[in-house]
Amino acid sequence: MGIETHKSDISGQSRSPLKQARDLKLLMLTVFCVSFGFGAYFATFNNFAVEKLHLLPVQLGRLEAIRETPGFLMFAIAALTMRVAEPVLACVAISLLALGLGAYYTVDNTLELLVYSLVWSVGLHAWMPIQPSMALNLSDEHTKGRTLGLLGASGALGTILGMTMVWVLAARIGYHNIFLLAGGAAFVGALAVSQISKDIGHAEKPRLVIKHQYSLYYLLVFLEGCRKQVFITFAIFALVRNYGTPARVVATLMIINNLTNLLLAPRVGRLIDRVGERPILIFCYTALIPVFIGYATIKSPSVLYVLYCLDNFFFLGSIGLNTYLHKIAEPRDVMPTLTMGVSVNHAAAVVVPLIGGTLWQTLGYPATFFGGAVVVATSVLAVLRMRIPEE
Repeated sequence: MGIETHKSDISGQSRSPLKQARDLKLLMLTVFCVSFGFGAYFATFNNFAVEKLHLLPVQLGRLEAIRETPGFLMFAIAALTMRVAEPVLACVAISLLALGLGAYYTVDNTLELLVYSLVWSVGLHAWMPIQPSMALNLSDEHTKGRTLGLLGASGALGTILGMTMVWVLAARIGYHNIFLLAGGAAFVGALAVSQISKDIGHAEKPRLVIKHQYSLYYLLVFLEGCRKQVFITFAIFALVRNYGTPARVVATLMIINNLTNLLLAPRVGRLIDRVGERPILIFCYTALIPVFIGYATIKSPSVLYVLYCLDNFFFLGSIGLNTYLHKIAEPRDVMPTLTMGVSVNHAAAVVVPLIGGTLWQTLGYPATFFGGAVVVATSVLAVLRMRIPEE
């Protein structure tokens, strides 16, 4: 049984291989530029928040919850824009991301931080479901995992270079100038995506899709949002606040993570194409349980650095969530269901920072990561229910 606000026939269009290859290259360039800008921002933010704005864990949790609210509301935004061509919508989204990141150049208090964070958050979360949807529509039937892996590698390369810029320049030009450069890089991505053909995807899509057969996908992306948010919000913050980790070390860890993505994301994508989503996701989620427990119990910064990188490595398995959806969904349902997945994922992103910040404030940061271990164990049980129909 499903709830759809609009039904219509699919009007697919044939695309020449040369046109498809050109558009895929432009999409990879877009992902590279966006990742460069966001990588520079991400490698800088925690040190900026602690050293310049002196944020407390509970303040960070509240900021992150408010900042993630646009992701939770994406289903409503998407319902209003589902008839807009995906490259056009992507251009607008990435432009908002660029504007918000660049505006950090002027931030010197928490109110400005919140306002500009909301601007780039709207853009980022609008872009998130468009990227895999465009990639899936630009790939052949048996290379979808590989295409998502290639985009992951392109993003990783951009992130590496953005973080390398932080490593080289942060001490010389300051955090505010880094944010300005990050916004500029994202704007180049907006220009690149605007050149992609406007006929990508299905011209007629349901504006909003909520179907029972996609319920396991929604559950998995919700749990993935919980797991991801614990590390994104609190892992580096713990290293900076509790152990005084400098910006150069933070950038180095993130560079290592993205080198891993660059080298292994295409291989993981091909592995998913070959052996399927279920075994890969079971392996990755099971391996993450000791990672979270270790982060909660081990006090050595060097070991925590390793655990931080291991979390990123096992995160690569989440490519399988998008390919799983593509196998079980009707073609015209893919884009709106991905968008609904972003909203479900960010329901977790709104709640988890508030809970995690409160747990940290009352019980210490280990409680936050023990909670993450419980979430990952639940994900393993959910993946065991995964069934993929034979082609």
